[in-house]
Amino acid sequence: MSHVRTKYIVYSHSGSGVRHHHFSSANNIVDETDDNYPTSSGTHTAYGWPVLPFEGNNLPFAFMSVHGASDGNHLYTSSGNQTVPVGSSNIDIVIVYAPLGGIGEGGGPGIWVDAFNVDAGNFSDDLDFINILTPPTPPDNVDTSKTSLANSDGDVSSLTAEHIRAMPTIDSGVPFLEWKKIIPVESIVSTSDFEMSQDETGEIWFAFYQTVPPSVAIPHVRDELMQALGTWVDDDYCGTPYPHHVGPGPLPFGISIDKKIIKKLNPAQQKKLERYQNEYNEIANAGYSAMRKVTSVLAAVSKIISQIKGR
Repeated sequence: MSHVRTKYIVYSHSGSGVRHHHFSSANNIVDETDDNYPTSSGTHTAYGWPVLPFEGNNLPFAFMSVHGASDGNHLYTSSGNQTVPVGSSNIDIVIVYAPLGGIGEGGGPGIWVDAFNVDAGNFSDDLDFINILTPPTPPDNVDTSKTSLANSDGDVSSLTAEHIRAMPTIDSGVPFLEWKKIIPVESIVSTSDFEMSQDETGEIWFAFYQTVPPSVAIPHVRDELMQALGTWVDDDYCGTPYPHHVGPGPLPFGISIDKKIIKKLNPAQQKKLERYQNEYNEIANAGYSAMRKVTSVLAAVSKIISQIKGR
């Protein structure tokens, strides 16, 4: 018999300790439910309502975590209902909603930060999930006191501007996925770094960590490579000249440098540059052709996997 346990909680940042995320029943918006699936199969609907009432206020959706589904663990950062396939394992679904107001650091301006491990289906207690760096970066000068407070209590003062950086992994190797600012205005940051301006306040940022399955990662890598190839071709400096001809046969790759710059080089530098310019077309076409083959293979693999999973 499989159990699907679902709870709706408000992220209240109350109490003390590791980033204040050890929730009790006082944080429950809806009492936890436990649905049984005697045949250890079927599907379960997880309801991710855009808002839920709590203590007289309508709280906005932050994210949904599904842990133990037969097709893996999942993170949903947009509201909506999700169909969860049930297998032989128990499933824990956590739907988190954002609190209202009162967000800062010690009564002053600031933000809250926390880390969520999608692989485990829970907030992480890792005390080394974030670095607070003093701008400009580089160099990467760590603000030790702010970093320590952020890792233990999840508070970051914005009395001065700071550079926020999530660690590449937490909990013995679970990789960084993305940041989500859940209030006041939702936003997703796919890089591990973001800038916090002076006096920025009233925000909550969650760093999500997840081991992404290959069926999801492959098309993501393919799309990034395709975008990079397109950007490369359209680059007037080292790609193909306007109008960026892409057709049958070799592409007219070339390194284009302003004549005024070339005149400032000494004869030896000019000769070396000319040699590189002459070699570049053949090398660039070989690299472009190889990367096109790479993206083609990734697309084919992604299609096969999607068909197997019935997507």
